[in-house]
Amino acid sequence: MKAGTDKLSFIRILAAAALIAAPVAACGSHPPRSSSPPTAATLVKATLSYRPSGTAALSWDPQSKNITAKLQMAGFTPGSIHAIHINQGGCAAMGDVVVPFPDVTADGAGAINTSVTSDQLVPGGLLPGTALNMHLAAGSQLGGPGQLGYTPIACADITAAVATATLTMAPMGPRPQGSANLTYDPGNKTLTVATSASGLAPGSAHAQDIGLGTCEAQGASKYPLNDLVALASGTAYQTTVIQNVDQAPPPSGWYLNVHLGSAAQVLENGQPTLYFQPIICGNIGK
Repeated sequence: MKAGTDKLSFIRILAAAALIAAPVAACGSHPPRSSSPPTAATLVKATLSYRPSGTAALSWDPQSKNITAKLQMAGFTPGSIHAIHINQGGCAAMGDVVVPFPDVTADGAGAINTSVTSDQLVPGGLLPGTALNMHLAAGSQLGGPGQLGYTPIACADITAAVATATLTMAPMGPRPQGSANLTYDPGNKTLTVATSASGLAPGSAHAQDIGLGTCEAQGASKYPLNDLVALASGTAYQTTVIQNVDQAPPPSGWYLNVHLGSAAQVLENGQPTLYFQPIICGNIGK
């Protein structure tokens, strides 16, 4: 009898275990609830190159003895006015003015597309050992070497005695350049902008901002960024975290501008100063 009793008890235990296991198995048969994965962060990069930039097509008319300069350039302060001359010497060692031109004016998007004719006759035409030079300020605000308005912002050497020449205009000395990484976090609604640059004056501070438009056709500022401050090596690194941003950078229509002066210098009474002049810029896009 004992053996039969033990067998019956074992069967009852198995049955009870089966009753307990059944609801557990039933629970396990349902797929686990899943929450929607967070949207991944978006990374967009921008390459920053020197400004202003563009070309100047020079032509000498042997009949009139005048030189005409056709400028196709971008990257100026919108509405800014600039003195332009042909100087003795090259961009690296500028001498006296030998051919003056009328001032040129940037349009509302910071571009200059215009032609100007020399203010005086030039019997010898275009000559090597000279350079076309553009200053930061208008002729009436130039001052002298070492003053802000006199600062050359674009220059090109004239290397041959020719009737026509197309010059690539660029800053004198080290040409600044850089890059920017823009990371949008949709969960936190933040846009993190990490900017790096080189070729800057040691210790200099530069305002930077994200604008609407392009480097070639600047628009309104959208997001101001922290100033870039150059190390002794002329390099600079800065990160800005912008809060409450509702969208990732669009495929086009944003640009990043770095200015000649700091945020405290670029505006006066809400208007751009000479320090507003862009020095590097990059279009933001995927």
